[in-house]
Amino acid sequence: MKSYKRDGNNRIVYSKDMKLIELIDADYELLTIFLRMDIQLPFGDVSVEEMCQRYDMSPTLFLMICQIYACPDFEPDVEALGKDDLRHILRYLRASHRYYLESVLPTIAKGVERVLEGCDAGKSEILRKFYGDYADEVRAHLSYEEAAIFPYIEGLADGAVCQKSMSALMAQHTNICDKIDDIKSIIIKYLPESCSTHERCDLLFDLFRMRDDLDKHTLIELKLLTPMVIAQERRLQR
Repeated sequence: MKSYKRDGNNRIVYSKDMKLIELIDADYELLTIFLRMDIQLPFGDVSVEEMCQRYDMSPTLFLMICQIYACPDFEPDVEALGKDDLRHILRYLRASHRYYLESVLPTIAKGVERVLEGCDAGKSEILRKFYGDYADEVRAHLSYEEAAIFPYIEGLADGAVCQKSMSALMAQHTNICDKIDDIKSIIIKYLPESCSTHERCDLLFDLFRMRDDLDKHTLIELKLLTPMVIAQERRLQR
């Protein structure tokens, strides 16, 4: 792999001058960001900045999302962002929601059914119901963001002063990560040997990826979205 510039914590420093091929070479997991933002292959030899211009994105915000995704302990300089970036991050988060609803949840549901083909009816129903309830919880969580939090942020971006606050809205925000661990435990510890090990491992890979991605999604909300919104609230209250 090519040698890339690193900071004092040995993290790769992403820049707007990097070629997209270099960005992906540095961390192929960043491909999921391109996928959910509907950024089309082939990239050619364009830089991050050129790609952002092509897709009407903020390169500063895009790089911060990549940096958080690659390094969860990264602390972004939110002061480098403006109120217009609120619309860009909402666009990214909405794309993430579609990715979870249209790709991740259905893929895992199919994986559950493949695993349960070799399982008796009683144990099958336990896992099927547990995952079904969890998927409903994820949908409700995302629906709350779409119905309550995102419209509020759009209003702030338009300069509207509201009696609500981001802190109050986030207080009603549920945690949707921990139950994935319970599903993994059921698959690893309790399903009988008659369930295919191959199918079980494929499903576990998907669940681990989902948990990891949801953790990063949460970090983007906590480290980028929430501070940006609070900063805009303060600007409007002056």
